[in-house]
Parts: sequence; structure tokens; C-alpha cells
Amino acid sequence: MRRTRTPVEQTEFMRNLLAFLLVGAFISVFPALTIYTIPDPNKDIITYMVGQLSGMATTALGFYFVNKVGQDALDATRADNTGKLADAVTTALKTTDPSAAQPVEVVNEPDHPVPTTQGKKS
Repeated sequence: MRRTRTPVEQTEFMRNLLAFLLVGAFISVFPALTIYTIPDPNKDIITYMVGQLSGMATTALGFYFVNKVGQDALDATRADNTGKLADAVTTALKTTDPSAAQPVEVVNEPDHPVPTTQGKKS
């Protein structure tokens, strides 16, 4: 039974296929150019098309590798940060006794309370 791809998997599959086809087409042009003689009237258009194909293949490869490496680095950073957060929360929970009341020390004298501003009642 064939599994249905999610939209993300479909996008990834098409990106991979497109990159493979562009690079494959670019690589296959070189043997064809060495085997066959290009007629003089077509040299300019062939040169232009090979230049366009090389640009598309380079762009696809650049996107593919930069996207993969960037995503892997981002995932590693997220996992590392999540692990650090989990460790900090675990340590805080282990070292703090919620049932122990913390003593409060009043630092100002009762004759001189901290001034406060009352908000206006509407």
C-alpha cells in the first residue's frame, strides 16, 4: 500500500527531483558537446542555453545545500537550547522546597512607610 505524502514531504520531493534533473541535465550537456559538432549558426544559442542551465543547476545546488545545512544547524541549536532549559527547570525544581516559607524582612520603619500613589477611581 502506498503512503500518502504530507504537503511538506511533497515539496521536499519536488525540490530534490528538480535539483537532480537540473544537475543531471547540466552534466549530460558536456559529453554531448564533445561528441557532436555544433553548427556555426547555433553556437550562440547553445552557449546561451548552457549558461542558463549552469546558472539554474548552481542555484538549485546552492539552495539545496544551504537549506539543508542551515536547517540542521537550526535544529541542533533548538535541541541544545531545549535541553538547557529542561536542565535549568529540573535543577530549580530540585533545589526549591515549595513548602518552605521564605521569611520576609521589612526594611522601612513603620513610622515612614513607602509612599504610594493611588489611582483615580472613575
